[in-house]
Amino acid sequence: MDSRNTAPAPRLALWTCVAVMAALVVAAAVAVAPRPAPRFHGTTYTEVLPAGEFALTDHDGRAVTLRSYRGAPVLLFFGYTHCPDVCPLTLDKLSRALRTAGRGASDVRILMVTLDPARDTPAALQAYARRFGPAVVGLTGDSAALAGARKGYGAYLAEVPAQPAFHAHATDGAQRAAEAAPAMRMVHPGAVYGIDRRGNLQVVISDGATPQQVVDDVRTLARL
Repeated sequence: MDSRNTAPAPRLALWTCVAVMAALVVAAAVAVAPRPAPRFHGTTYTEVLPAGEFALTDHDGRAVTLRSYRGAPVLLFFGYTHCPDVCPLTLDKLSRALRTAGRGASDVRILMVTLDPARDTPAALQAYARRFGPAVVGLTGDSAALAGARKGYGAYLAEVPAQPAFHAHATDGAQRAAEAAPAMRMVHPGAVYGIDRRGNLQVVISDGATPQQVVDDVRTLARL
């Protein structure tokens, strides 16, 4: 009776079993290992928490909440259509960042929550948003809903008298009238709140961020 090749078979089976078990252990360790924190240029938090909820109306007249945008990354900030500087500059910077980021950021939404609901009707917001591209959505609501939205992000708002403009060719009477009733301007944050697809606040992008830093943070947010 030839007993050759009968001994290695059990040993081979044993090593195969050991190798499979080792692979399973490694796979389990990888699955439960904590993921490294995403690297943003903007301000991040030690603990990532759900972003502030809101119940507002979009520029198409539809009732929306933050949950309405679940599944898409969101760049949210507070502004108004008559803003002379911060808001148009912010929207332009964000829109350019989305175009530069490319297809990976194609589903990112830019939400501007108005600070001036008296003038920022849905129609006014829609016309304003259209200037910056299809990713931009204007949101409005009543005073209580808008105050609640600001509170959820710790966003401040103050109205202060604007410096009266001097017009060289204005009549004395017109100039005095302008000085007697100066327009009001709104002091508000220029920060942008980056919210991931699951509704968690991941990063706050400052208004001093460079265009490339904004692009980088948009790409990072879109990958989460």
